[in-house]
Amino acid sequence: MMEQNAGKVHVDQTEIPENLRHMVDMLVDEEARQEDNTTGVCMEYLLKNGVLEYLVNVSEKVDSPADICGETIRMIASMIDLLDDRFLVHHAVHKPTIKLLRFCVLDDRQSDIYHEDLVDLMYIICSKIYGFPALLNIFFHDKQWLTTPQKSLHVRDSDSGTSDPKKPEYEFLLFTYLLRFVHREGRSGDFARTGLLFLMEMATEHLGDFILESDFASIMAAGLGALYSQLPRKLVVNDEDEINSSSASYLLGQDRHPRLENLSSAEQSNSKEFKLQLDSFLKLLEFCQDVLTRCPHREISVRLLQSVRSIFLENILYPSILECSDMDGSSVAVISYIDLILQTLQQDALAEVVVGFLMNEEDDIIESRLRENGIFLLAGLSLDNTKPSPYFTTAERFTLKDLIFTRLQSSSQSTVVATLKLLKTLIVKHCRYSLQLLAIEPDIDPKDHSEEKKKTSTWISHHIREMTLYFSLISAIDSRPKTLTLGYEEYLQDVEQSLESDCCYQSFTNKLPSQDTQGTSKSERRRSFKYGDWQGRVSHERQPIRNLYQSHNNVTRHRIKSADPLLQILLSLLSHFFTQSSELNLALTSVVAALASCPYRSLEGWISFRESDQTTADDVLDLDRDEMSDSSEERGSIHGQDIYAHFDNGLVDEDDEDDDRSIDYGVEKTTQLRTPVRFKSYPPIFTLLRTLTQQVDYYRSEIDGFDTLLEERWQGLLLGEPEIDPRPTPSTSLSTRRMQAKDQPPEAPTPSRSLSTFFGVSPGKRRPPPPTTSSSVPTINPSKSLSSSTTAAALAAIRTHDTPLAVSVIPAIVSNPLSHLAIHAAKTQNVRIQPLFPSNFVSEEPILDLDEEDIVAFAPQAHPSKPKRNDKSTEITLAMILNNVVILEEAIKELAAIMQVRRSLGIDAVRYT
Repeated sequence: MMEQNAGKVHVDQTEIPENLRHMVDMLVDEEARQEDNTTGVCMEYLLKNGVLEYLVNVSEKVDSPADICGETIRMIASMIDLLDDRFLVHHAVHKPTIKLLRFCVLDDRQSDIYHEDLVDLMYIICSKIYGFPALLNIFFHDKQWLTTPQKSLHVRDSDSGTSDPKKPEYEFLLFTYLLRFVHREGRSGDFARTGLLFLMEMATEHLGDFILESDFASIMAAGLGALYSQLPRKLVVNDEDEINSSSASYLLGQDRHPRLENLSSAEQSNSKEFKLQLDSFLKLLEFCQDVLTRCPHREISVRLLQSVRSIFLENILYPSILECSDMDGSSVAVISYIDLILQTLQQDALAEVVVGFLMNEEDDIIESRLRENGIFLLAGLSLDNTKPSPYFTTAERFTLKDLIFTRLQSSSQSTVVATLKLLKTLIVKHCRYSLQLLAIEPDIDPKDHSEEKKKTSTWISHHIREMTLYFSLISAIDSRPKTLTLGYEEYLQDVEQSLESDCCYQSFTNKLPSQDTQGTSKSERRRSFKYGDWQGRVSHERQPIRNLYQSHNNVTRHRIKSADPLLQILLSLLSHFFTQSSELNLALTSVVAALASCPYRSLEGWISFRESDQTTADDVLDLDRDEMSDSSEERGSIHGQDIYAHFDNGLVDEDDEDDDRSIDYGVEKTTQLRTPVRFKSYPPIFTLLRTLTQQVDYYRSEIDGFDTLLEERWQGLLLGEPEIDPRPTPSTSLSTRRMQAKDQPPEAPTPSRSLSTFFGVSPGKRRPPPPTTSSSVPTINPSKSLSSSTTAAALAAIRTHDTPLAVSVIPAIVSNPLSHLAIHAAKTQNVRIQPLFPSNFVSEEPILDLDEEDIVAFAPQAHPSKPKRNDKSTEITLAMILNNVVILEEAIKELAAIMQVRRSLGIDAVRYT
């Protein structure tokens, strides 16, 4: 049939591939035209003449022309994929298919050459088995007895009359071969993991026992350890593509630290090789979660959890935590990897093992939680702390809490940023474990309607005064018209959506007593248009998610103690707000917002005012006069009557069906019946925010045209192209002098999608809430998740974990240096000023063009006789100040929105009468 020199010809040089594809098309077309349970002429010919068996024999014995085996594999894969599930039932189909698989798998040469095609074929077969389970008997059988597992495994001994059980020796080439590629990257790895997942969902009875006795669990854990060990030990988080993706990202990217980003010994996070390595590790971790979620065989899940703990956590991950350092970038690497691991964890049992281990929870506590799901993790497990090991010789080992606390006080901004991101992930994704970082005390359940609770709930007048004070901070920062309302509605919507999709909130609302609206008056049933129907939405639309939902049930209502160490660290970082990079402040305010969002955590005493903070008539200090003397009041701060609508206070029938007033009517009516609220002491967060707003006045006095530049920066961040003032730019020498005149800035325009995405809001359109189901593990883009460039995508990921909005690359900076955006960027980057308070961090930005006096400032010991001038290394750029002023303003809006939404949703109790 074939010429003798055909072996020198590649199959692509012949008509064989085209003819095979034509044959598949004919079979598919014929099947589509046939009635059910009938066989067409072409299919009859294929089955009766052994076409597939002939092709397999040629591939095995001759392999001529070259790559005929690959064509055969691809043809059979296409047939199985496109034809009916019962196509494999035919003996003339599955016999040559099994023969082809066995030949290619057992022959190392063939396996290496055709591994991609083999994986594709096996994936397709696994998908068919999943849809038609009877096919499992064809590919999974006992080698010793040549019987299917469903038949009896016992043989009668005629001599003794007793049963002699024979242990089966199963062969399952699909499983064993795909397992080789479970850790691979690219198409082969994805198809292998998906095919194995089909089989894991069917792992019952004999198949389950086969997988349990295999090396599956140890291979999974060892693969995690191997892929993690391949990740670079030193990392600089950087992505130039994100920095140049939009005007907002470019302006905020001016705060980057060039010296750290150019470390030659550290891996750049935007490198292609690193992204592939990280993606492979995270995909294998996601696969482990999928197995634990879908596998019906509990012993397989237990074995996998044991292996992950003993092989990966104790021997690979934990030593890397102990060995990392702030000085060489290794801390950033390890902390970023842990952050991504915690972001990926969605499966409850795996989270118990991983996070519980990192937090050094007692084994019996972890075991107790897992046993609720029928998982006996530690039974019969020999832990490493019984063996001589430098990591487990003491009862108190280095924990995730120790890592967070020490690295938050690091002198490296990059390390602090990575730690803040890790802290936020722990708070949002694993709330119950984050409680171990806080010094807390029990708080009364806000849904307790007892008299004791009524004494501690907040009056509406208290709430209005509190909101007034927070909005006065915004007025102190920026006195432009509409500053107070611009974007605030979007913050309210985003906070509401974020809370309603949060596991803690779902757990919190499911514990609420059912509200029967029948038999109540209209005034009692009335709800505000914005937040009133929350109980109905929760009961009908919101369903508890499967995975981490259960662990949040263990969180109880609590409040943070005033001397909490973590709170003090965060306050310390906030105190140096204007000398820190935009990225650090974005991560910092994000952590504060995350702490404030948990419905189980009271805000009183650290963000919101307590009842005990109010003044009385007996107080000697007249705080009202002090509060009214603030610069914010001079600029016209917002008042309670500005927040809420006005209504006539005359007598109205509360049950009138034509009454369309919202429940906010009671706000004004109630506040007029009570004495105006004043406070004698402030919560620490508010006190520090107030201090920062006062520092803005200092920088305003030091920089000519500060308000104009702030307006340009605001427009550049939100709109993409600022309107540049034609007046001369401020001098780079910046002598200390106050502005002689302050021009009224133009009215603030409506925000566009540029910085709206950056700050997690959308102008005029609500962003759809994130999915609440956990059946599918979210895919993490390593470049987006790790990017430390302060970009629009970075803050959107911090605020919402959404996929960053793709924005066209800005040509204005690169191709048009005379554009408004380029002029503003250069103008603000070149201006430097001594900060009001020094930074906590070592300067990571080089100061260029040093003269002799500058050298004296950097090396005073070398020239003791010369006077030392101001240290330029402590100076900060005007761009950094402007960025941080905008971030501060938006952060205050977000905190105010969180407080308002919590009370609107009933998380924090409010009394009207």
